[in-house]
Amino acid sequence: MSTTQNFTTPGTAYTLQQIGGLPAATVQSSASGNYLILATTPKFPVAGNDNSISFVTNDVGTYNQASASWYFRVTPNPGNGVGMSFALLNTANYGTSGGASTTLPQQGLYNGSVAFGFDTTNNAVYLSFNGAIVSAISLQSLILASNQFIHASATIDFVNATVSLSLTPSGGSPDEVFDVTSVPGLTPYQSRVSLEAKNITTTGAETYAEFDLTNINVQYIGLRQPGTISFSSSSYVVPDNQSTAQIDIVRIGGSAGSFTIGFATADGTGRNGVNYEAVSGDVPFGEGVTLQTVNIPIINDHLDDGNKTVNLYIGNPTGTAPIASPIVATLTIINTNLPAPTVSPTVQLVYAAHTRRVEAFRLQFSQPMDPTSAQTVSNYEVLLPPAYKNGPVRVVSLSQAVLDPSGLFVTLYRASLGQHLTKFVQIVVRGKPSTGLRGTNNGTFLAGTGGVSGTDAALTVSI
Repeated sequence: MSTTQNFTTPGTAYTLQQIGGLPAATVQSSASGNYLILATTPKFPVAGNDNSISFVTNDVGTYNQASASWYFRVTPNPGNGVGMSFALLNTANYGTSGGASTTLPQQGLYNGSVAFGFDTTNNAVYLSFNGAIVSAISLQSLILASNQFIHASATIDFVNATVSLSLTPSGGSPDEVFDVTSVPGLTPYQSRVSLEAKNITTTGAETYAEFDLTNINVQYIGLRQPGTISFSSSSYVVPDNQSTAQIDIVRIGGSAGSFTIGFATADGTGRNGVNYEAVSGDVPFGEGVTLQTVNIPIINDHLDDGNKTVNLYIGNPTGTAPIASPIVATLTIINTNLPAPTVSPTVQLVYAAHTRRVEAFRLQFSQPMDPTSAQTVSNYEVLLPPAYKNGPVRVVSLSQAVLDPSGLFVTLYRASLGQHLTKFVQIVVRGKPSTGLRGTNNGTFLAGTGGVSGTDAALTVSI
């Protein structure tokens, strides 16, 4: 589809609007074909004549580019008139059909729209966008009100935000009025074609002209599709020693229009606040945007407890976003905390010099231990059974825990040798995060029970 009209054969439907003063726009026949008299000498006693022709939207949607061509003739009668405009009306502001107008057609000021204004009084051409003048050119050799048809040819490049316009008089050479001129802020929008011409009396002087139109042809090129929005994959992975997981959400098959989708995480085998931090909210896809990335904070629990999963979801909170599969994905948090350190069940007794009194207990670990956690006395307990039935468990006070240079041995020194030790004592070694013992290998916490990191170890020692 395109917007075409020569007023001789059937073409695109349009609305003629009488904006100010008679006569209304009329179609006139000639030997070479019909044309539209858009504005002409006002009928007495009205002091002006202002009419527009606005076409319906044939090309629904947004496009990369528009190529426009039309012929106009301005015949002084007796003056040059005020001027005329050619606009690609933004349907968001002017609808998809019906009339449209501006108070200054000679400058082409239309809300949200790109337009050309032809000032026949001052023989100048304006390029305007969104109700403001972008550029103005005073013509030198070419006369707008020349009583001859002038061929206007324009290209509006929505993607690169540029516009070009050339004017070619009958039997003459093209005049490049705007040669690939930048239009700041111009982005693709759905549009329809409108032209307007105006006559008015100024300071009592008659400055009327006849404005004629024919052979209007606007072609829209490169229909912009909205595309579909989905996860870039149904599965994502991240190591647990990385601070964030990046989840890509993509728009495929087009980038027209602005949409918002919802995003949310939910526990799989991974737990919010333990293995990751939950994320939820809206993700915007503006015009032309094809990729958005959501960052999920990852928590390293320093436990050798296997891989963890997080469930990911996207949804459509507004009901308008074009979402597609996959809308559900899985994030796998890869465990890097291997292996976890263990403590040997065999404990070496250290005796005071020249005695059989145990002054210390020497523990052996499977890998070098973190000095700070290994030498924190509160990470160990030496316990004696109750002195009597149903009595409390007794605690052997420790003075210090010393890690040897290899990092593999910790010696627990008793605070006093006066306390009698029983035949069996129990030593508890703390391995639970975040203060328990951990190895220097990736900082993994002690595997004290069943090979599971982050657990305490209970050792029975025979005295």
